[in-house]
Amino acid sequence: MDANKAIESKLIQTTPRQAWLADACLLATTLIWGVNILVFKYSIEILDPVVFNSTRLVFSTIALGLCAWIESRWTGARLWPKSFPGKPISWIRVAWFSLLTGLLYMILFLFGVCRTTAGNTALLLASMPMWTAVLSFIFLGERLNRLTWIGFALTFVGAIIVTLTGGNVSLGSEFVFGNLLVLSAALCWAISTVISPAILRSMSPLQLAFVASIVTTPIHVAYSFPLIVQNWSQVIDPWMLLAIVFSGAFSTGLAYAFWNTGVKILGGSHAAVYQNIVTLVAVGGGWIILHEQPVAGQIVGGVTIIVGVLVIRSGRR
Repeated sequence: MDANKAIESKLIQTTPRQAWLADACLLATTLIWGVNILVFKYSIEILDPVVFNSTRLVFSTIALGLCAWIESRWTGARLWPKSFPGKPISWIRVAWFSLLTGLLYMILFLFGVCRTTAGNTALLLASMPMWTAVLSFIFLGERLNRLTWIGFALTFVGAIIVTLTGGNVSLGSEFVFGNLLVLSAALCWAISTVISPAILRSMSPLQLAFVASIVTTPIHVAYSFPLIVQNWSQVIDPWMLLAIVFSGAFSTGLAYAFWNTGVKILGGSHAAVYQNIVTLVAVGGGWIILHEQPVAGQIVGGVTIIVGVLVIRSGRR
């Protein structure tokens, strides 16, 4: 416990340059994930969701492996992480992180989003930063100042306003199971965010993302291989293949490395708040790409989210 507290405390003490780098990485992540919501929504209406998910993870592993190789050539570090005196790797933590982000989260989210509404999904995922902050307080002893908690509250309220005014939120009993799956997915992501800073002492964000992908992608492919064979003609359709490559190489590839970078520099709680910007990006993408006219409430909620993020950033100082 004391070691974890020291790690988290060290991570939050950043230079201005590091803080800007973390913010840039996290904003890039939210942009990619927000666009991916639209890509995912389009793709699973045509292709079996399990097939889409497993094939995109193949491209994710390739992209992460290529980036990790470039990093090793650029920095002189090893492609595959190795323990050194004073920087031991807890492979048990790495295994848990991999299973939480690369397996449980994806399975729970995939089957959950198919069993509930898009509005319910967005609303439940908006709770992820709060879960991360609470778990960081319980297990890492991380204490956030009052300004940061105000920022958390603003981003959470903003995400709720954007989701509710966008419609498609239902409390119907037929969506209870799907809601529980999505909520469980949010908890898995929050737990993985909390345990990752201790891992990132001894390996780079790219290495961690690559290792997690190597561990879990074969499981997804093995499970869905018969379906991939059956739907092969749809998989290699040019537009579908483009969607698979984008969702894999960027959304679960580079974005995971960007996310881990932000967590390494800022800590789990401060990075997690950027999750709520994903909802805002998805709404903006729907406006620009799908010509879905945003309502006044979504604009108010979006402004509230941005103000909340800026308040949290001020609280870091």
